This record gives sequence, structure tokens and C-alpha cells, in this order.
Amino acid sequence: MATTAAAEGRQAVLAFLRAHGADTTPHIFGDLLSHLVGVETLVRDWGGSDLLALAALGHATYGTDGFAPFILELDQRRELVDAVGPDAEAFVYFYASCDRGAFYPQLAAPDVELGELRFQDRFTGVEFIPSAAYVTLFVDLTYANEVELACTSPGGPTGWTWLAEFCRDTCRWASPGFSAGANALLQPAG
Repeated sequence: MATTAAAEGRQAVLAFLRAHGADTTPHIFGDLLSHLVGVETLVRDWGGSDLLALAALGHATYGTDGFAPFILELDQRRELVDAVGPDAEAFVYFYASCDRGAFYPQLAAPDVELGELRFQDRFTGVEFIPSAAYVTLFVDLTYANEVELACTSPGGPTGWTWLAEFCRDTCRWASPGFSAGANALLQPAG
């Protein structure tokens, strides 16, 4: 259950998103705001922190490697800081800046250890070793983001076998509630 401060923070982020057109920005299976709220719902359902839930609402503010439209230019980051706070905004930037083509294969490789992961910022080209906390937050948000898309897709999650495989291959980096939640929704019925 979200605290009063978290509920107020959530309302501030929703107001920010509406003011910046997230409700009228097309997204894969609807509008961006509906997707963001769906991702936030999964984060909360799977036991994510208030910080991660706020970041889920703002995760596409700067676009992502898989979603080019954005709400703010990078030189406007202060606006998101004002809406979600500095910690959630810093993680939103981290999530948005990920070069997924470089990072996802490392997460899925069974022999890669935490200190060997290399994260490349797609905006700056800077490469670094991410913290354990950020790796878990990243994988958790990735699960919620992608599962929300799978569940709202016209055929449902059944055809998203690549995602089920990704979740199996990366579960060691995820929080238990996120791994269990994603796998439960991605399992074929029967």
C-alpha cells in the first residue's frame, strides 16, 4: 500500500505526464499514459518500491532504446526531478539511457558476474559498471514494461516467447516477486 507521500507523488507525476501529452502520445497498443500506468500497476502488484513505481510512471520521459518518442529533452531533466524527485529521476535516466543491444545479452549470459556487466549510456556513449541495486531495478522495470506490452497486445502474452525466454535467462538479476509475476503471466494456459 502506498503511503500518503507516495500517493501525492503519484498524483504529481500523473499531472506532469498529462501536462506533457502522455495521454495523447501514441504507444504500441494504445496511448503512452495507459501503458505507463499499466507498468506502474505491475510494479506495485509485484512488490516494487514507491521509488520504482514512480520511475515506472516516468520511464519513457526521455524515450527508450525501444521507444523513440519522448516527453522531455535531456536538458529539461529538472522538470522530471521536480515531479518524481531526484532518486526516481536518476533511475528514469538510467533506464532510458540503456543501450539495450549491448546490455540485454550480458544480462542473459549465464557466466557474467555483476562486476563484469558493462552498461553503455546511449545518449553519451559512456560505459561503466552499474551498481547491483540499479541492475535489479532495471531488470524489474524491464519485466514490468515488457509484460505490460505482452498482456495488452491483441494476442495476449502467448506469442511473446522471446520475453518468457528473456525472463528465464535473466531471473538471477530480478527481485523474486518480479520474476514470479512475469513468469506467471507469460506461461501458456493449459
